[in-house]
Amino acid sequence: MDQSTPANTRKIQRAITDDTESALKRYQRIVVGSPSRSFLLRYELSVFFLTGMNGAAGLVLRQRLFRGLFQSCGRKPVIGPAVTLRNTRSIVLGENIVLSDGAILDGRSNQDVGIDLGDRTIVGQRAMLLCKGGQIRIGSDVGIGANSGLYAVGDNVLTIGDNCLVGPYCYFGGTMYHHDRTDIPMREQGHDLRGGITVGDDCWFGAGAAIMDGVTVGRGAIVASGAVVTRDVADFTIVGGVPAKPIGRRGEDDGS
Repeated sequence: MDQSTPANTRKIQRAITDDTESALKRYQRIVVGSPSRSFLLRYELSVFFLTGMNGAAGLVLRQRLFRGLFQSCGRKPVIGPAVTLRNTRSIVLGENIVLSDGAILDGRSNQDVGIDLGDRTIVGQRAMLLCKGGQIRIGSDVGIGANSGLYAVGDNVLTIGDNCLVGPYCYFGGTMYHHDRTDIPMREQGHDLRGGITVGDDCWFGAGAAIMDGVTVGRGAIVASGAVVTRDVADFTIVGGVPAKPIGRRGEDDGS
């Protein structure tokens, strides 16, 4: 399905705002991600009683009882208070992952798996991993900084390799809108999807970096704080600026 067309954009918008179905069914479809009443009950009880529970008791109970909400979950997850979890049946968690206080994960995807987090990955405070039809795949030993936003829209896939460091307030993905026409709002002209983002292993993104849809960041690259990456970045290259340009290369001593 080509979700970049105006017709499909309007279809997606109507599917979220449609009031012809009951509020409960719409809640199950958009937030819970399952039509099952038994799963809805389990989800509601877990969220209502455990999400806001602070201290060690909250951590232990969430570790034991939240695991069954996910498609799969490895051993010993650490899930902080005030974490928001939506469409959990489309979320796969590796072993020893950490979801810090206030993090938001929404696995709403056109595929069976929306969010896939590798072993020992840490999602920082108030960071957002949001699927809007696409997929987010994050490798092992990755750190996602506080208040960062990672998005996968339409059929886009956001992939981040192993051992990557993402600073606070970083932005990955989302999408552009077509904007050629002036007779209708841009929001109705369809998404300009470019395939998502691919990040190799061992990359480092400084605070506030923005990585745009369609970009590949090579293995071992560094993106400086505040940079806006609109083009591919080669392996071990250091980029900075708006738009980002090469400013160095790892392993090379320029004498400065």
